[in-house]
Amino acid sequence: MQDIFGERATVATIMQIEAALARAQARLGIIPQAASDTINDKAHPDFAPSESIQRNLEIVGHPLVALLKTWSVALGDEAAAFLHYGATTPDIRLTTQVIQMRRAMERFHSLSLGIELRLMTLAQTHRSTPMMGRTVGRHALPITFGLKTSTWMLENRRNIDRMEGWLSRTNTGVLAGAVGTYAALGDRGFEVEALTMQELGLERPEPADWKGTRDKHAEWGCILSIMAKSQARMAQDIFLLQGDDFAELDEGNAEVGSSTMPHKSNPRKATAVIGLARQIAHESGVLLDWMVSIYERDQISNDSSLASIATNMDKLLVAGDGLLEGLIVRPVNMERNLGRTGGLIMAERIMFALGRHIGKHRAHTVIREAAKQAGAGSSVGFREALLTHEELASHLSAAEVDELLDHRTYLGLAPQAVDRAIEYITNRRAVNGITTKS
Repeated sequence: MQDIFGERATVATIMQIEAALARAQARLGIIPQAASDTINDKAHPDFAPSESIQRNLEIVGHPLVALLKTWSVALGDEAAAFLHYGATTPDIRLTTQVIQMRRAMERFHSLSLGIELRLMTLAQTHRSTPMMGRTVGRHALPITFGLKTSTWMLENRRNIDRMEGWLSRTNTGVLAGAVGTYAALGDRGFEVEALTMQELGLERPEPADWKGTRDKHAEWGCILSIMAKSQARMAQDIFLLQGDDFAELDEGNAEVGSSTMPHKSNPRKATAVIGLARQIAHESGVLLDWMVSIYERDQISNDSSLASIATNMDKLLVAGDGLLEGLIVRPVNMERNLGRTGGLIMAERIMFALGRHIGKHRAHTVIREAAKQAGAGSSVGFREALLTHEELASHLSAAEVDELLDHRTYLGLAPQAVDRAIEYITNRRAVNGITTKS
């Protein structure tokens, strides 16, 4: 992110925009070709040293003017006279931000595709690995770890779609003058703007000035917040499931976890993702507030939030990728946890089996009574409570109950759902020419 939002990187991007403007104006005969050539030949940060920019900033108090003043010395009077010709600071600033945000989003898109591939592999490997499904913090029904992984994978794909949508919508800059009238650019203002965007490799300009709006920035921030929270949901699942009480997962962290407890190995990668997600979501709220500007535009700026959010997002995605890369799955412990309630997790299955004889609602009451009898601290097991219930025993044999209590045969269509999810993701990647091996 330093290569995108850093001081020298920002100077380089501004110079690229100013050079593109000069090329466009020279093509239209608005400025001399010689001036454009000089501007382009010296459109490099080496011609605007940081120290000189800072000295000028202390004098003029305007960052872009300080840069242009510094650069002008290297250009010479003849070329400098046509630098930044007809443009206004917000034109250059917002076009710079669009380029920076797009570069950052393209980086996040690439990282997310890598995470997607790891999740596909994980889901495929564990498509049929039974584990405890939990709702509201309680044991619910058996699922497979592949199914859980599929939910992470599909949420990640929706975020990829969101990024692609933003990139398709936010694909051009602006050069419309101080208040969007193109007055300083003259009658050919539309052409100058369009040619400049073309020179920058961006799409055609929007129909009217948008310098007073910040919905593009806010959407960027909101998408990154959603992405961050998606990764945090996955990381929190992993955080909880690698705890000693479950021990179903392990992020493979070999670092020292405590200065006083030698046995500790903390979930460093998971906590990094969760912590960064909080920061990203919090700071992105600033970009929403930035949308409310005064009149055609104001000077209330949150530029620095863009770099901060992007930097944290990059760290988060790298941490999330590392979390998945080193993840250790422990099926034996998953199987152990499936048996912790002594079969209570199969209550739904037995209820439907009994319901065929006495109706679902009556069966629900019967099974609930047995479940309460076999609850925590009871000396009566669930199987015993079922078989000693007269109404149930008159319809289901002990052999049938034993078969119904086997959680390994009550995974529903979980493995098939994993297959369907992987096929969906594979097809989506193929549309963009990405194979599952890339």
